[in-house]
Amino acid sequence: TVLQQLFKYVDADNSGYIDKEELAVALSLLGFKWLKEKQVNGIFDRADKNGDGIISMEEFMDEAPRTLKTNLVKLAKNNGG
Repeated sequence: TVLQQLFKYVDADNSGYIDKEELAVALSLLGFKWLKEKQVNGIFDRADKNGDGIISMEEFMDEAPRTLKTNLVKLAKNNGG
């Protein structure tokens, strides 16, 4: 799926997991430049359901649609959409 491909792209070190730094870089690359460290940490903490400090593919698949929907709508509004 597209989300699985996005996960693999975001997982820059190919560890099979996403850490906070990888998430922050990915959100910035997607154009979500308004997200501050506190907001990125909130997204990360919501996604990291088991609290192990990394996001698994399963956790990503659960959280990504919500985060993407919210921020893509904001991105569209910021760009006159």
